[in-house]
Amino acid sequence: MAGDINGVGKNAQSQQLTPDQQQALKRLHEAATQFEGVFMEMVMNAMQDTVPKESIFGQNSSSEEMWQGMLNDERAQAMAQNGGLGIGKVLEEQMRSQVLSDAHQEAHVDVKGRTEP
Repeated sequence: MAGDINGVGKNAQSQQLTPDQQQALKRLHEAATQFEGVFMEMVMNAMQDTVPKESIFGQNSSSEEMWQGMLNDERAQAMAQNGGLGIGKVLEEQMRSQVLSDAHQEAHVDVKGRTEP
């Protein structure tokens, strides 16, 4: 029953928001998720740097290192999309009021481009 009450509250709250505010919050979510993904990728790359570069087959090739970097990127983005460490969620909560106060401008910000670490 508590889930029903929460759902009603969310619907009532989203109905009170203007289309610009809804779009601004959507873009804030996208940006926060991307930020968390970039952060996670940086952490994973730093962890990867601690692994010895040689294996029983010899030194890793540059193509293997490139593949590992792409794999780290995809893993980091997947982790961020699923909540990861929760950094994106906290960032959204902290920036929500600021984004809503300037929703008309924030609704038109492009956050689609991926930022590399």
